[in-house]
Amino acid sequence: MDRLSTLPEPLLLIIISLLPFKEAIRTCVLSTRWRHLWRSTANIEFNEHFFANVDARREIQRQVFIDFAQQWIANYQEDNIDKFSLTFSHPRNSQIFVENCLKFSLARHVKHLGLDFSEPTWDLSDPGDNPHPVSFDLPSQVYSHHILESLTISSYNFVVSEFRNFRFLKHVSLAWVEFRASTVKALLVNCGLLESLNLKQCWNTNNVDVCGQDLKLTSLVVDRCMCSGYQRISIEASNLKYLRFAGFVAVFDVNTTGGLEEVDLDFGLASMCDEDSGYLLYDLLCEVYPSRALTVCSYTLQAITMGPEPIGMEPRLSVTNLTLKTAMHYNEQKGIKFFLTSCPLLETLTIDIRRGTIFLHEDEAPFHALNPFDVWIENPIVYSCIIRTLREVEIKGFKGTQNEFYLLAYLVLHGRVMQKLTVVTSREINNHGNPAVYRSVAEKLYALRRASQHLQITIL
Repeated sequence: MDRLSTLPEPLLLIIISLLPFKEAIRTCVLSTRWRHLWRSTANIEFNEHFFANVDARREIQRQVFIDFAQQWIANYQEDNIDKFSLTFSHPRNSQIFVENCLKFSLARHVKHLGLDFSEPTWDLSDPGDNPHPVSFDLPSQVYSHHILESLTISSYNFVVSEFRNFRFLKHVSLAWVEFRASTVKALLVNCGLLESLNLKQCWNTNNVDVCGQDLKLTSLVVDRCMCSGYQRISIEASNLKYLRFAGFVAVFDVNTTGGLEEVDLDFGLASMCDEDSGYLLYDLLCEVYPSRALTVCSYTLQAITMGPEPIGMEPRLSVTNLTLKTAMHYNEQKGIKFFLTSCPLLETLTIDIRRGTIFLHEDEAPFHALNPFDVWIENPIVYSCIIRTLREVEIKGFKGTQNEFYLLAYLVLHGRVMQKLTVVTSREINNHGNPAVYRSVAEKLYALRRASQHLQITIL
């Protein structure tokens, strides 16, 4: 008998409640004792997408989902729940069901509430100019639920002034809703304990002004929000540690006296790559200077060298953990050199290979592409971080291209203090190869002379 099965039932319920809802259900197959324990979990997730696909049978599948959720609610015996989330499209067609779910969760003193009424067919990659219609108003009884600690709303109308009732609210996530500059200010004023704010696919977010006295905000995410013209992101939050922005190139004004720890920048929606963008990106990196972890995208690798300092940041960055989201294209090589120059304290490098928009025309990217063989093998510049601090490298999605291999070979040949190189090969099959081919190319790294006698190479 396993050790878990010997534990008393209250402890088993705590363990089950820490699992995602789908995983909690799967515990019913472990043994007779576990068969019904999952029904008492305090972490409840009703997700229509687990039952219904976008096809002709969807209405039948939706009804199966509704029947499951209603039966589950009817049989639930516990007095309190910790988390409750409902993901359900077209809620107006089943308003009574939605109201019953809300009454169930609020009556059991839920602390973490999630309500997602967005459509799975909505395109996350295309912000567009026309927002999707918001289908439902947040019921008044939610505003009177004072003990909420986190609230996630997607495709829901809400009244931000009513948020003043949430005296313990620490985490807010909003998606597919209108979110004006005035809404930001009201939210920060009404929720004095707010620690994290996550905005995704919101519209009318031309200005995000996160400023105020004694803000406790530690995490801010602005993800593909819709606006006309440049977005302006103003941040004055002394406790902010994590910042993620995804969308078009924006104008930033960042002041965090406590110092950012992690910054993730993704400008993959940008359609132009020019000198103005290079200056904006350079200024942004100057403003997030204290951060120790930095993630940049393919666009940044192409545009940053068109800024005021094409060789590297002045002063140098404090980054110790760097993630490059890159297609490993010729046009990105100069940007990779830029960040290796700019991060003399770099300890961990992650290269995440993915598709990205490459700006090939001179009017879009007025710089010359570099030959990776010349850069990394024939005439390499051995940067300070390569010989002094870089200890761990991971490359994800390796397909064995020359550009990928040359960079890894450079790291192996010159990384004097490297201890670990992990190559995760791609599972994608295309005209140029398959996983077996990718692995055979990666295995050539074993034959290279290693600058560090402690370097371990792992190929997955």
